[in-house]
Amino acid sequence: MNRLLLSIFIFLTFFFVTAFSHEKLVPHSEIIALPLKIKKAGHNKLIIDVAWDGVNVKEDEPVIKRLKCFSKAVTVKDPVQKGTFGERKAQFELIVHRNNAHVKCRQGTVDGDSFIRFFTFQT
Repeated sequence: MNRLLLSIFIFLTFFFVTAFSHEKLVPHSEIIALPLKIKKAGHNKLIIDVAWDGVNVKEDEPVIKRLKCFSKAVTVKDPVQKGTFGERKAQFELIVHRNNAHVKCRQGTVDGDSFIRFFTFQT
């Protein structure tokens, strides 16, 4: 009888300790890059639309949006843009100097968190 009561007491103790204790999660924030879109906007102009989403990031958090292309075939007009996280998008205009050229670009969004991605395309 004593062993049974002791076993029940131990079981209930572990049950209540695990049932009523909760995990303390560490708060974090994260920016998630969404797929980008490249659109032709004339004979020698391309528009790159960049979008993002996030977790636990304030809507009025200032962000810096950048685009750099490593080719002389294109020039980025306004490569550094300032805005807020709540905009959730950026638009970059590229001037094309040479057609049928392979271009590699780096795009990033920076605030307390950041993401950087590389992509290639052909003009």
